Amino acid sequence: MVTRCICFKKTFVELKAIAKKHNATSLEELQKFVRFGDNCKRCHPYVKLMLKTGQTEFELIASTDESEVTE
Repeated sequence: MVTRCICFKKTFVELKAIAKKHNATSLEELQKFVRFGDNCKRCHPYVKLMLKTGQTEFELIASTDESEVTE
């Protein structure tokens, strides 16, 4: 299961709480309040799904092409 941004060690549970606190609804808005996803960017599709669905644990996505995940 994928549960975090591995580069910055931020769990999706943490990111979800920060998003809720600041009413952030997009990856870019959330990045204004917490640092994550700036290195490899592999967490971006998962964070987008988290913001859309509220889930914080994900099966591995076969492709991490961000264009496949809409906000």
